[in-house]
Amino acid sequence: MNQQPHYLPRHDEDSRLMQGMMQLRSCAILELDDDGLIHNGTAGVESIYGYAREELRGRSFASLFSRADQERGMHLALLARVREQGIEQSACPLVRRDGTRFRAALTMERGVFDGGAPRILMVVRDITEFFQNQKRVQEAQESAMRAQRLDAFGKLTLELAHDFNNLLSVIANSLDMLSARRAEDEGTRRLLDLAHRAVERGTGLTRQMLVFGRGQALVPQLCRVNDLLVASRDLYQRVCGEGVQVTLDLADDLPPVAVDVGQLEAALLNLLGNSRDAIGGCGDVLLQARLEQRPVASGIGSAGYIRVTVGDSGPGIGREIRDTVFEPFFTTKPEGQGSGLGLSQVHGFVAQSGGMAEIGTSTLGGAAVSMYFPVAEGASGA
Repeated sequence: MNQQPHYLPRHDEDSRLMQGMMQLRSCAILELDDDGLIHNGTAGVESIYGYAREELRGRSFASLFSRADQERGMHLALLARVREQGIEQSACPLVRRDGTRFRAALTMERGVFDGGAPRILMVVRDITEFFQNQKRVQEAQESAMRAQRLDAFGKLTLELAHDFNNLLSVIANSLDMLSARRAEDEGTRRLLDLAHRAVERGTGLTRQMLVFGRGQALVPQLCRVNDLLVASRDLYQRVCGEGVQVTLDLADDLPPVAVDVGQLEAALLNLLGNSRDAIGGCGDVLLQARLEQRPVASGIGSAGYIRVTVGDSGPGIGREIRDTVFEPFFTTKPEGQGSGLGLSQVHGFVAQSGGMAEIGTSTLGGAAVSMYFPVAEGASGA
């Protein structure tokens, strides 16, 4: 005969279920009264918070929040909502016994159990890793959107630059012909010289637009960034001026990168000039070089990059404009003091070199622009 399955009496089943829940360590379950005092907890209290269950009995669950969140009344708001609605679900930061913060998913439900006074059961799960993964995905999506926008700007800028260059060539040739015919007229010669200088200025702007649009031919060669920065230190100091202290902070034994050295020097001088202007010619500038691992474009795995950062002690760049600073013709300088092509030129050069450019906050408190160049293939440390 087949044996019939043996079922425990309902009371025994409930008892065994409760015992199993009390031993759960993947989440913490706390029993609170209506005032937020903790009466009991499961084994997960220790694994998530670092407290033994006995330590929390009789304490307010406010102690699970940071002091700043307590002052904002976050715990009181949660209690009020669960008393009013009977159930509350939210995600918020909590604090472990050692003071570290973590992201928690909370479910709080109010009820009367065994005919006693109302109780609130609070289920806490640590979702820090999930939250950080979601944040990384969001940042990657935002970075991809910025890259797509800049790429679209680059294509448009490249087309405009070529058209503009063709027009400038016609103008320059016409001016040369007029100069040959009107050489004896002093007034006309001055006007022609002025026009020539305007054409030269336009040619320079066109060259910057070509760099942003990745339409300028680069001549990459193996370069050890540390050697370049050390050799050019005096030049950087002269560019920044006597009132600025330029400091180098270089990691040891950095592998080489394949980069157009002339364009790298131009990008560094561009960034140093921006820093000098940002601090008004008086303050500190920090040049850093580091080896970092960065996710590759496919999102699978990572690769080695040399990060070259120019940071300063100036006012910094507001978060509200960080996504637009690399766009062509965007500038924070007063009208007439900048073309708005400096940072876009840096971005275009770095992108054409296989890397990426980012802007953030310097350790000196001001803005920091970082250029990431892929480590040369076959180089040690890659």
